[in-house]
Amino acid sequence: MKFFGKIFGTQKDYWVAQGTLSDSIPFSGDAAQEKRGEGANGSVFWVTDNLLMDWIQLPDIHPDQLFSARMIKHVFTGNLNATIDSNPPFPGKERHLLRAQLARIQHATEICPKGVYEVDEETGEVKVAEEAAIPSFDELKSLESWVH
Repeated sequence: MKFFGKIFGTQKDYWVAQGTLSDSIPFSGDAAQEKRGEGANGSVFWVTDNLLMDWIQLPDIHPDQLFSARMIKHVFTGNLNATIDSNPPFPGKERHLLRAQLARIQHATEICPKGVYEVDEETGEVKVAEEAAIPSFDELKSLESWVH
């Protein structure tokens, strides 16, 4: 688990933690939704508006919510149960939109040293390179040593 960041709201702010769960809860989503631990649901997020209070686990993301979140602009309120008035309509509450935006932020901002991962030509999956060598400190100072 790690601290992910802070999302500002008009009434309250969200403090966000990110982690993974190795639970045995059976998958209850439909065929379009990725299982927990895979893809956009690879991480689990918890939020609170007060660091001295309980943390609330955000729900897993559905592809419809992720797709809609890309097309709308919304200012968060700090109320997880707030409705989202948008065009096109968003299929969920503020908790679902927050979860979708956190997944978008996570996947858009990850970088790694060049050569650590490679794409398997047969399956198209990204995997750790067999002969991955971490560049030296001086090499990592250069932007050409990093990939998205």
